[in-house]
Parts: sequence; structure tokens; C-alpha cells
Amino acid sequence: MPYLLALTLLLTPLYVWRFSFGGIPLNFLLIWVVVVWIAAAAWLLKRGQTRQFIDYCRNLDRKLLLLIALFFLAGCISLFAGGIDREKIGQFLVLFIQPLSLFFLGSFLAEQVPHTRVVFRRAVYVMVAICGAVALAQYFTLATLPPEWWGNANEPKRAIGLFAHPDMFGLFLAPLLAWLVPDILRRLDSWKEATNAGAILAWLLGCAGLLLSLSRGAWIGFAVAAVAGIIAFGRSQYWKWAVVAAACLGIVIIAAPNLRYRLILPFMGEKSSVARLSLWHTGEKMVASSPLLGKGLNGFKDNWYVYNADPGLDHYNFPHNIILNFWVDTGLLGVLSFAALLVYGLWYGFRNRRSPYALGLGLFLLALAVHGFIDTPYLKNDLAIAFWLVWAMRA
Repeated sequence: MPYLLALTLLLTPLYVWRFSFGGIPLNFLLIWVVVVWIAAAAWLLKRGQTRQFIDYCRNLDRKLLLLIALFFLAGCISLFAGGIDREKIGQFLVLFIQPLSLFFLGSFLAEQVPHTRVVFRRAVYVMVAICGAVALAQYFTLATLPPEWWGNANEPKRAIGLFAHPDMFGLFLAPLLAWLVPDILRRLDSWKEATNAGAILAWLLGCAGLLLSLSRGAWIGFAVAAVAGIIAFGRSQYWKWAVVAAACLGIVIIAAPNLRYRLILPFMGEKSSVARLSLWHTGEKMVASSPLLGKGLNGFKDNWYVYNADPGLDHYNFPHNIILNFWVDTGLLGVLSFAALLVYGLWYGFRNRRSPYALGLGLFLLALAVHGFIDTPYLKNDLAIAFWLVWAMRA
């Protein structure tokens, strides 16, 4: 079972493989999670641990269980707010039912099967390495990179990794790189050992991919989390590595016009930066019109043409701000319960920072929260599953 759980993380980008069966819209990731459910049920029955699993879930950390219950309740309310339809049911399934079920399964496995966390961590290293290697190939050879990201008058050249958009790539990759920071710092003490060197190389490949995504929100979120991780470890030698890394990164950015201009364009009235101001204004109007229940799942997308007042913008599905996104789509209870989950996770991670898994959770959530000021780092199939799998690996 631990390997199936780890494989689930590796398969998350395949939610884009969509199809329909009997008129019902489906995707590969959704079907895969159902397979995991069936395998988990068989595994529990074979080991005679079904009752133990139920008791474990009931006796989890009471504060965390309460927050999860409130978050799930917000999802249930948002399913009906504004009228229920087939698309909203699908969103409820992939944003609440599937990821939360994997959280409870992953938490149980992490406690009952000793190597679960190690297997999951290896899967994260594999994932970031693959993403980084693909991004490097895309950026320097254009292989598998759609023409719209080759560099044009509207967009610079940007890598997308295994995803459909560079920002989706950054949203997925940055928190996972942050989650690995405590383990990377530990491995730096013996970096010449083959296992440690391999892990560090995989992580650096992921960092290179993140850089080439040109996702500024992901850059900032990861940078803040990395600095927080170094502070939490409290060892001066890590600052030396950080200074060297920052100096090398600075040289690369200054030397590469594409990267350099990416940093300074927001201060020159860049289109995407101005667009976010308009999106936030649209989101604020939606919240003001329904502050308690919001507009329901897919609320921002479904009400775009009613509230958008900027004729220069095409249709957007999200307001590109985590607070507005949760408030519009899941109401006041949704935004408060999710914010409480972030705060509780940060507190838990830094309180138990001697555990790389606990501190990793805190850094994961910190990267996600910082990036969330200018984007939407949860309300998507792959991001929701990664979020709750990382929560499950806490220690």
C-alpha cells in the first residue's frame, strides 16, 4: 500500500487525461484513486485491520479532526450554494472526497507501516527530478513545449514540465521542493555519500525546473520557505550554503535576459500583474454580493461575465488569490477553515521542527500560503491530493 500511495503522487499530473463514460466526465487521476480505494479496502480486510483503521481515524488529533470536519462541511455547503449540477459534483469529489480519503489512508499507513514516509519521500524526489529534467529539456530544446511558450510578444519562453501551464507547474513543484528542504539540509552534512548526492541532485534538478517555469509567485513562496527552513534548523553552516546558492542564482538571473526581465516587468505595468488587480476586484465584488455562502463551487468561473468589468480580460476561472478563491467558491466557512488548517499546520511543523516530516509540512504550507497571495494553490485536482498527502506524512 505505501507504494500505491507514493505512485498516486507521481500520477497526479494525469488529471488532464479526460474522457467521459455514459455522459459522465471522468479523468485518469479520478479513476486511479478509486483503484487505490479498492486496493486499500482489500488490504485492510486481508490484514483484519478494518476496525483498527476506523478507530484510528476517530482518534486522530482532535483539533485537526475539527478543522477537517469544518472544511468538509464548507465543501458540502458549497456543493449546493448557487445550485447543484454535474460539474460541481465532480469538483466536490476531486477537491474534498478523494484528497481527504487519501489523507486518512496515508495517516494510517504512516503509523502502521514503518517505511511509508520513506517511500513517499523517495517518490517526491523522483517527482521533482522528473519535473526538473523535463523542464530543462523543454527550455533548451523546445521538446514537448507548446509553441505558445516558446517566447513571443505576450509571453517569454517558459517551461511547463508535466503540466499544461507554467503557473500550474510552479504551483505543484514549489511546495514539494520546500517540503524536502529539511531532508536536504540533513543530507548536506554528508553530501559526498552516493545516496545523499543523488537526492541533492534530484532536488537541484527540481529547483532548476522551478526557475525555468518563470513563475514568480512560486519563486517567492519557495524562497520564503527555504529561508524559514534554515532558520528553523538554527545551524550557521547552512547559511553559508544559502549565501553561495543565492549568489549563484543572482548571477544566473542577471546574466539571462529572460529571467532578469521577468523580475522587473511587474514594476513596469506588465499585463499579467495589472490583470491580477482586476481579478481581485472582481472577486471582491462576488464576495460582497454573497459574503456568507459565496457563489458555490466553480462560483468565480460561472459568474465571471456577471461581475467582470474589464473588457480587456479573457474569461478566468480563478481570482488568483487564495483568500478570494476560497471565499467565492466555498463561502466564509471555507476560507476560515482552510486558513485555520494553514495556521495549525505551520504551528505544528515549527513546534515539532526536529522531525523533518513535521517541519517539511510547515514549509510546504508556508510556500503554498505565500504563493497563494497571487495565485490559487489548492482548488485543483493534483494540488488538493498533494496537499493532503503531505499532511498525512506529518510525524
